[in-house]
Amino acid sequence: MPQILFLPEKKSCEAEAGLSLQDAAERAGVTLSFPCAGKGVCGKCVVKVENGSVEFSDNGKLSDSFKKQGFVLACRSKVREDAVILKSSLGDEQGQFADVLSHMSVNGDLFPSPDDIKPLISAVTFTAAPPVQGDGLGDRDRFLNAAREIFEDKPVELPLGVLRRLPDTLRERDGEVSVWHMEKYGAVRIVDVEPGGSDKNLGLAIDIGTTTVAIQLVDIYAARAIDTITLYNAQIDRGSDVISRISYAKNPERIEEMRSLVLSTINEGISELRARNGRISARSLRNAAISGNTTMTQMFLGINPNYIRLEPYTPAVMSVPLYTAGELGIEMNPCAYVWVAPNVGSYVGGDITAGLLCTDFASGTDDVCLFIDIGTNGEIVLGNDDFLMGCACSAGPAFEGGGIERGMRASAGAIESVVVDPAAGKCEYFVIGGGEPRGICGSGLISLLSRMFEAGIIDPRGKMDKSGKFESVQALRKNSRFYITERREGMTAVYVTENDIDNFIRAKAAIFSACLVMLKNVGLTFDDVAKFYIAGGFGRYIEIERAQTLGLLPPLDREKFIYIGNSSLTGSFMSLLSERHRRKKAELANRITYVDLSVEAGYMDEYVAAMFIPHTDAAMFQRRAVSNAVGD
Repeated sequence: MPQILFLPEKKSCEAEAGLSLQDAAERAGVTLSFPCAGKGVCGKCVVKVENGSVEFSDNGKLSDSFKKQGFVLACRSKVREDAVILKSSLGDEQGQFADVLSHMSVNGDLFPSPDDIKPLISAVTFTAAPPVQGDGLGDRDRFLNAAREIFEDKPVELPLGVLRRLPDTLRERDGEVSVWHMEKYGAVRIVDVEPGGSDKNLGLAIDIGTTTVAIQLVDIYAARAIDTITLYNAQIDRGSDVISRISYAKNPERIEEMRSLVLSTINEGISELRARNGRISARSLRNAAISGNTTMTQMFLGINPNYIRLEPYTPAVMSVPLYTAGELGIEMNPCAYVWVAPNVGSYVGGDITAGLLCTDFASGTDDVCLFIDIGTNGEIVLGNDDFLMGCACSAGPAFEGGGIERGMRASAGAIESVVVDPAAGKCEYFVIGGGEPRGICGSGLISLLSRMFEAGIIDPRGKMDKSGKFESVQALRKNSRFYITERREGMTAVYVTENDIDNFIRAKAAIFSACLVMLKNVGLTFDDVAKFYIAGGFGRYIEIERAQTLGLLPPLDREKFIYIGNSSLTGSFMSLLSERHRRKKAELANRITYVDLSVEAGYMDEYVAAMFIPHTDAAMFQRRAVSNAVGD
């Protein structure tokens, strides 16, 4: 009988062939997470097959890259032979699992190779001459003489902050020093000097999102993410989307307030990462790469964002110059320069140019690919080696639980998946983290509404059946409700209203119609798309078939869709490591033709046509319906 060993607990059990890994783990006394009760819906029971093999019934939750590394879902895997199973320890409430999963979701060939590792700031070790009485040379002179020899007589800039530490540093190891430096405009800028040799270069990859800020602590020379933290952007109390935040930042005092809020979020995350990884000093963080949408980038820089939304919709900066961490207020080495991803247009920013590094756009392809980052905004890039077009649409906060009466972000207590009894309309639901539900998140809303539509509880306009056939429907004169949970005393019921559904339909219509307009502009259809990349924290949780039922995603074959998670963070990670990737990001940004949907002929017509489930052109989705029927 096969022997299954679970690590790191080092617990094992005998398990007959055909037994699920879920049951084998329970038999061995190993705790795994199954929020969806082992139905394969949530994708949270990820484990790695370190040795041996299992029979894995794939349901599309894991990317090909992820599966090649040996990762499987325990609830959908069966014992085949002796195996060693590594239990994932990546999950935590800060979102570390999600961000590491994002990296693993991207084709590994796109990441920097060992030969590519060239951060903005690196170290070289040399020895300065010892002091000699009466030679007329100061410590700065001795240091610069040695530095010019190493840097081939290029001009060397020594900031005051580094000079202040130089005398003690030179004497600690008889002149042997590690010199952290970068080249800028033909000169060598010294960032830091420390005694002796250095074999570690620590950096930060940062994604400034409208809703969340994700930060990775990275060992650059090892090309490895050490730790990740995700925090809610403190600006969120000043507006749930970029337009409301631009409206709020209407004077210099509020612009500075918004800058301070996002900066405090970043610095809070850096402080936590330093504390939980051996009390790392801020000074030892000497590299950083940042990505964010155009509005978030300008607010981070403290620049008035108001002109982004005023005709002719011109951002203050496309290609962001290099500024020091001290100038920006980031709590890391103050002399270090920070790389900020280039923007494309008023609503297509550095988060998208970073995300493109995670796709075939970065390696070159003749195939037509479509990239979409789904959040409070929907940013879209279409093209191949011959052309690139980008646009953005305002999806609103519905996908992240905003504008929904019982909506919430995807965190503990949120309903993330729903199964609806088509006869009575009662629900079985799955809650993130287990326990009692507190609300419903975007992925749960997609799951719920698609099944309500299939059961006939809502019609193509999103209006509920008020005939009394479905006991979960509370028919009201205005804004009827559908109860997901039972109405019990002492428990807050979770429900959706017709207004909630209308908000969702508007959001999905914005996304779908934007994709359609982009394709029509170049005489293409969805059938011409070879790969459809889905990015963004929310995008990672979308069930393709459920989203297609609602008309959010087009009726393409399942294998054409590729999840790449938080590609903005992953793109920042690549940019942190590699000069080649930083150049590629800038090249992609320069190639994209920005399409402003607000003045695009035909966009509003397509938007109105998409304001139904799945669409007013039902024939567009019939192929998928037939395909699913055959598959069932």
